[in-house]
Amino acid sequence: MKLEIETARLIIRPPSIEDFDEYWEMNNDPEAKKYTGGVIKLSYDETLAIRKKVCDRFELSDSKFFSVIEKSTGMYIGYCGFKYCELLNGTEICYGYNRSAWGKGFGQEAAMATLPYAFETLKLKILVSAVNPKNIASERILQKIDMQYDGQIEWKEQGLVNKYSLTSDKYFSMAADAN
Repeated sequence: MKLEIETARLIIRPPSIEDFDEYWEMNNDPEAKKYTGGVIKLSYDETLAIRKKVCDRFELSDSKFFSVIEKSTGMYIGYCGFKYCELLNGTEICYGYNRSAWGKGFGQEAAMATLPYAFETLKLKILVSAVNPKNIASERILQKIDMQYDGQIEWKEQGLVNKYSLTSDKYFSMAADAN
């Protein structure tokens, strides 16, 4: 199955090795990775080998991290997707973007566009997320896609982070209201 989601400004598709240089750049930018695990500690070649496997096994993987491509330029600007998070005890929406894409609303656009995949394709009952309260832009994305603030939890190397959730009932209610 070839999955591709298109919005007014974005193409959201399975990862491709052709995106690797922009992916590498983003993952080695300390500012871009400040709240998402830090820069890659592996070499270029080690990371490239892992990325090739991720691209080849996308369909079979439990984690679904889509490449986000800016339509007007055809450039990889980041990722948006889902993975199970033990600490949150649920499937987490995750995203990260190259700094050149910041402040343009791409994060919200991609997150909103992938919600149908989470609730209609993956059949999730709840989607969760955690965000460092200092990461204001990321927290705004969660709020704009109608995730509910559920309090704080302790996160290794981040301290207290804000926890959010969105239930399938709320998602389907929002989807019905939009139509």
